[in-house]
Amino acid sequence: MDDSENIDDIEIIYSDDEDDFIHPDQIDDEDFTEEVQEEDTTEVEDVSRLTFAKHTKSVFSSAVSGNQRFAITGGEDDVAYVWDTSSGEILFECTGHKDSVTEVAFNNNDTLIATGDMAGMIQVWSLEEKKLVWCHEGDDLEWLTWHQQANVLICGCQSGDIYVWQIPSGTNKVLSCYDNVPCTSGKLLPNGKQLLASYGNGNVRLWDIKLSKPIWTNSDSEAVNTLNLTPDGLLAITAPSAQVIKLSDGKTIGKVLIESETEIEASLFNTDLDILVTGSLSGQLCIWQLGKFTLRHQAKIDSSVTLLEWGSDNQIYVGTSEGSIYVCDVRSCSLIRALTGHRSDILSMCPFANGKRLLTTSDDGTAKIFEI
Repeated sequence: MDDSENIDDIEIIYSDDEDDFIHPDQIDDEDFTEEVQEEDTTEVEDVSRLTFAKHTKSVFSSAVSGNQRFAITGGEDDVAYVWDTSSGEILFECTGHKDSVTEVAFNNNDTLIATGDMAGMIQVWSLEEKKLVWCHEGDDLEWLTWHQQANVLICGCQSGDIYVWQIPSGTNKVLSCYDNVPCTSGKLLPNGKQLLASYGNGNVRLWDIKLSKPIWTNSDSEAVNTLNLTPDGLLAITAPSAQVIKLSDGKTIGKVLIESETEIEASLFNTDLDILVTGSLSGQLCIWQLGKFTLRHQAKIDSSVTLLEWGSDNQIYVGTSEGSIYVCDVRSCSLIRALTGHRSDILSMCPFANGKRLLTTSDDGTAKIFEI
């Protein structure tokens, strides 16, 4: 594909011919099975540098160590693997989980690894000793993150409560939610003292972690699945409602939806370029001007946008439901490259710190590392 090709130039073909439509009653079961099998064997050019294929089911989560030597992936097979990013060799398996491992993370100095499953079992492992050092079994898990400066582990639960643990002592505090709705997402502010959390009823709440008290609550959204923050911790955006919130007082200051859209799936800020990027399940990729929240660029991808991550040199990685990852230049909204090899939905993307490689996982049961 020519490097200058714009996403706008990707043609999407729709059929208006009624003869092309086949009613389900007209499909012969045997022929249909053969057709699906033929589609499943369709060749996809794999441009990845390395494929990790030890998981037996979908791979939901991934993380890369700060020194970029190790990766961890968690899957529907109830296992997390720690493996070498150069060779794909397994260092050790994180076993003992009772449900899909949906959360994995390295701590700030790569000495500890946290793995969490949907049923609420959280395990912490020593990377050097390759053994379990702490475990907690509680409420169904929604999200999990390490503090950026200390061995403090934070998780949000389906009950709405947020747990904050010191590891490995296990000393903890609880940021209690009395709404009895899931805490769907949590982001630590750069100051390390405050946490922004979203809830299934649409509330967004800023917490003082030390005092275990909310500072403010925003209730402008009907539901919130994920949050994203500016690097300076001044603004946040919610998905799917696309509300932009000022974190100093919790006030909504804008909404970023094009006329044909009702919600977004993913979002990212870039304060250096003064932009906000959003992606939707309809395939719309939009670049917004911060401040005025006016649309700067818009492109249409022929697949649902499920994930967004920043690369280097003003590049953005766009994960899709059909298995491709598009590398785009956000200044012009132009397509630079398509990273192919996965055969199903992209479920996680983790850029390496040097910006030269990208770890991805998929519903197809594999994890891959791409050279950018």
